[in-house]
Amino acid sequence: MTHTHRSTGGRLIELSADECWELLRTEPVGRLAWNGTTGPTVIPVNYVVTANGIEIRTAVYSAAVRETDDSLITFQADEIDAQTRTGWSVLAHGRASIDWSDERADTADIDVWPGGVKSLRLHLEVSEITGRRLSH
Repeated sequence: MTHTHRSTGGRLIELSADECWELLRTEPVGRLAWNGTTGPTVIPVNYVVTANGIEIRTAVYSAAVRETDDSLITFQADEIDAQTRTGWSVLAHGRASIDWSDERADTADIDVWPGGVKSLRLHLEVSEITGRRLSH
């Protein structure tokens, strides 16, 4: 099979922190990454952007809860258009904390796609956010 690589003259543009936060607000799914007990772990998650970070709703006994509380983690979201070869990607780094209290029982603001009880919030307090856009 022969692959033809065609150059579109696309270029990578570094995004400002404000642009990164705005783009994160446009997507419902991102990826949570951490160094788990079996090595690097990456899972897709639904999320919302908060005033100082990113929140994910999860199950009490999930690997994310067991392995990330008070740990450094990374979150990534993107939008890619294969037809036009354009898109963007944002990486957020910071410390995870699990909200174990019942005070935050209202979790309706995070639209979690998988079924089941997702009663805990994992909060990523973002210390660094970077992003790039691929454009023509």
